[in-house]
Amino acid sequence: MTSSATSPRTRPDGAARATDRWTPVRLAGAGLGSVYLLVGVAGFVLTGVTSWSMQNSATLLLFQINPVHNIAHLGLGGALLVGALLGTDSARSVDRLVGFVFLLLGLVGPFVMGGHMDPIALNSPDHALHLGTAAVLLGVVWATRSRQAA
Repeated sequence: MTSSATSPRTRPDGAARATDRWTPVRLAGAGLGSVYLLVGVAGFVLTGVTSWSMQNSATLLLFQINPVHNIAHLGLGGALLVGALLGTDSARSVDRLVGFVFLLLGLVGPFVMGGHMDPIALNSPDHALHLGTAAVLLGVVWATRSRQAA
């Protein structure tokens, strides 16, 4: 019988091993992180990097973007991907944090859209996407919470 300190999933210092299996929280973070990173790069292809004003916005599929929005995609996507690569515990923490950020964006976005408090060029499809992303991230964290203690 092995103790928790010597289990195959953790090292004695508590850090995740490279062999830590790809759990649902890691898969959600890696998948959504990769998508948001790609969207951030594609956004810069459309908007460029020279003008940061609201007038420098473009539409990617149904979503309005600007350089600030692209940076947000890169940052949140990168955080999700790094969290997933570091292991299950990191992925759970990052998924929870980024999930709450997207939940906040989805709830507050309709009230600030198009105003002076909207530096990231939000539009109506963004709100649905942000709420959907929050639901996936927070849902997978919630659904796997009992496995964390086991």
